[in-house]
Amino acid sequence: MSKRTFAIIAAAAASVFAGCLSAPPPVPQEKAPAAGAAAAAQPAASEADALKTMRELRDAARAAFDSNHPVEALRHLVSLLAVDDESAPEADASRRTERAELARKADAELTAIGARFTMEPTDEWIAEGKQLSGSTRDLAKGSGLKPAVRLVVNYDFGKAVVADAPVRFAFAKGIGDVGASGTTNANGVASASVRSIARVDEPVVIRAVLAVSSRGRTKVFSEVFRDFTYLPSTRTARVVALERTAGADGKAAAAQDYSPLVDAVSRGLSDSGLELLPSDGALDPAGFMAALNGDPSAVAKALSLGGAPAAFLVIAASDCDAPRQMVLQGKAYEIYTAIARATVRVLRSDGSVVDARPQVSARGQAGTPDAAVKAALKAVREAVEKDLRSAAAALKASLD
Repeated sequence: MSKRTFAIIAAAAASVFAGCLSAPPPVPQEKAPAAGAAAAAQPAASEADALKTMRELRDAARAAFDSNHPVEALRHLVSLLAVDDESAPEADASRRTERAELARKADAELTAIGARFTMEPTDEWIAEGKQLSGSTRDLAKGSGLKPAVRLVVNYDFGKAVVADAPVRFAFAKGIGDVGASGTTNANGVASASVRSIARVDEPVVIRAVLAVSSRGRTKVFSEVFRDFTYLPSTRTARVVALERTAGADGKAAAAQDYSPLVDAVSRGLSDSGLELLPSDGALDPAGFMAALNGDPSAVAKALSLGGAPAAFLVIAASDCDAPRQMVLQGKAYEIYTAIARATVRVLRSDGSVVDARPQVSARGQAGTPDAAVKAALKAVREAVEKDLRSAAAALKASLD
């Protein structure tokens, strides 16, 4: 090897050795932590918030109930259960146990508070202490009795109506379109409008039930409910009648509730297609006149005067004037006359008129005042029977 070649190789080796001494050492890279480890290292804020919220809702429910706001208390408790459902499970065992206990107690409180509620029908549904049935025919027309409830809460010191309570209405039997929900007013009353029913020839039951919703969760209190029954229109009719006679002063002196007028009306309606039912009692004169004028509660009371339900009320009233003695050229004769007038109406259970017959009148004459009154009443009964027989076909058509 020449001296020149050796010098070039030695210079190159020296250059490489110098570079190795001057280059900085490589910097070690940190490894990124695993996603699971990072999540475990940080506290679960959502879990802590859920537990805190549940505690606050529990306290709010207690305060609401203690201040006589039971529905607000129910909403807080339903919210508590909703928060528990929608939140992730607790990682910490003690918090998990506390959440489960809060949810269990909330559910128990819902049951306990719900047991204090009573759902009653409103006054128009009650007659003689019993709940009435409505008519499917009226329901289909949007008339008559509509589902209406009064919500009452029972406290240790007494009862109170409940305002702002959500009530759900639905068909429990039959098919139709009903306003699904309502809220009780200041008197604790909620009602629903029925827009249509599928059939009027079958019974229908509409149920009202307390249903509280919050945060997407609903608690239906199935034990707090009221059913409203609507029956198909039938051809049954109860017949009531009142005959009144006037004294010498022109005022009513006597009244007979079950009178031969009932028999006259029944004979007159024999071809009307109505199934006539007897009455087991009598209405007082004031209640009778109220029913004659279509007062719904008075009509309901009249329809209840018997064991079997009736769809129609046939009500007849006759009044006889005080008898007059015949006087001719200043001479009084032992001849007496009296005038009697009668009115007959056929009413539906809600007091609406099916048929109102024109007033008929008749004259009676006899040798004594009492005999003249009896003759006039007998004559007006005959006139009523004749009028009803002539109207039987038209009445039958109007009942359809």
